[in-house]
Amino acid sequence: MTIGKMMKHKEMMKHPELRQYLPETLWLTPLGALQMLRSHSSVFIKPNHGSGGVGIIRVKRKRNHYEVRYGQKHKYVSSDSVYKAIQSYQKPSQRYLVQRGLRLAEYNGSIFDIRVYMQKPYSKWTISGMVARVAAPNRYVTNYRKGGHGEPLNKVLSNLFKNNKRKVNDSLNRMTKLSSIIAETLNKRHSGIRELGIDFGIEKNGRLWIIEANTRPGHKLFTHLPDKTMLLKIRKNKQLIRKLYY
Repeated sequence: MTIGKMMKHKEMMKHPELRQYLPETLWLTPLGALQMLRSHSSVFIKPNHGSGGVGIIRVKRKRNHYEVRYGQKHKYVSSDSVYKAIQSYQKPSQRYLVQRGLRLAEYNGSIFDIRVYMQKPYSKWTISGMVARVAAPNRYVTNYRKGGHGEPLNKVLSNLFKNNKRKVNDSLNRMTKLSSIIAETLNKRHSGIRELGIDFGIEKNGRLWIIEANTRPGHKLFTHLPDKTMLLKIRKNKQLIRKLYY
C-alpha cells in the first residue's frame, strides 16, 4: 500500500502529541520554497510518492546565493534562479513537497537518522527493530540505496549523548511511544497497513523530529547489524503477514 507523503504528514499533524515533532512541510510552489528558505537555512524537496531517498533535492542558503544539490550534482544560484534550478532536477510526472531541513547529528563524521520498523502480524502493532541509518560520506540522505548503512542504535546514541544513559533511554522511550501513536493514527485511516518504517531525526542539540512514515519499508539495514535478532524477527513477521493477509 502506497500513501503519499503529504497525506501521511497531514494525518499525523492532526494528532496533538505528534504535531510538535513534525518539521514544517508544504506542497512545493515557487513562493513556498522561497518563504521556507528565508526561515530555515536548508530545505529538502521530496517526491510525494518517492522512496529509498530517490529524487530528493537539497537547497541550502549560503551568504549571498543558494546551493541546489541533487545526488552528486549541484548548482550555485541566486534567489531569482533558485526555483528554476530546483525544476531542472524534478521529474515532470511527479508532485513534490518541500520540508524544512534539519541539522542532523553525526556519527563518525556522517549524518544519521533512525529507522523504527513496525509490524502488525496480529491485532497489535509491535516494534520489530530499531537501527541507526548512517549516511555515506558527504551524502545528505541516509537511505540504504544511497550508500547508507546500519549501525546499532544504542552505540550511536551513546556516542551522541557522551555515554549519558538517561538521555539515551529517554530518546529510545520517546521514539517507542511516538511510533505507537503514529502506527495507530495512520491505521485508523488506512486499515490495510501491516508494516511501517518510521524515520526519526535527531539534531545536534538532541532535538527529536519525525521525518516520515513509510508504508513499504525496506529492512536491508538490519542485515548490517552484528546481532541478527531484529532481522530474524522482521523476516518471521513478514512471513506471518504474507500467510495471514495475502
